[in-house]
Amino acid sequence: MAARNFRKTAMVETRQALILAGLAEFAEHGLDAPSLDKICARAGFTRGAFYVHFKDREDFIVAVMEWRLGAFLDAVIGTGGTEMGLEPTVRRFVDAILEMTYGAPAFGSGVKANADGTTIQLYRLLEASERSPLIRDRLVGILESAVRRLADVAGEEQAIHATREDIAPELVGTLMVALALGVVTAVEAGLPFDLKHTGEAVIRLLRGL
Repeated sequence: MAARNFRKTAMVETRQALILAGLAEFAEHGLDAPSLDKICARAGFTRGAFYVHFKDREDFIVAVMEWRLGAFLDAVIGTGGTEMGLEPTVRRFVDAILEMTYGAPAFGSGVKANADGTTIQLYRLLEASERSPLIRDRLVGILESAVRRLADVAGEEQAIHATREDIAPELVGTLMVALALGVVTAVEAGLPFDLKHTGEAVIRLLRGL
């Protein structure tokens, strides 16, 4: 049993190391430039280890994308022990984007969505989605999950009259995800953007003020 648990832990750690190495390479050089050999070398493993965990490069990109965006969504939307609600979510999102871009959160929410300093730029994921139906389908799935999670939060807040009730929860989730994608695109494009005041405006809109 101990040997089996050791092997299982080693497998998990190997996969994680490869994903983190891929994330770092993709963040620095884009999705196409880094070779699998370079990614494996950065992780400290061989190609043989890579193919134990991933079918091919496309499958690997999907795994890295799911890991990164999943961690981001958990940090922003919230999991166990995190203050729930649309207002805290907006503030955590603004802080996460500011932390990634400038290293200085505005609201002091304590979000650590990008504590390791690496991310895959949205425009690169969209470019990859145009070439790969698999990547596109998984990206859409991640965004749909974000919509559902935000809709659940909106529904809970509407039930206790903590936020405006004249918009369906599903539409609130859709609008928030669409706004988030637009904000990230604007920041990546270098558009001057007052994230803090934009976040405050969104909070006022959600409150119905």
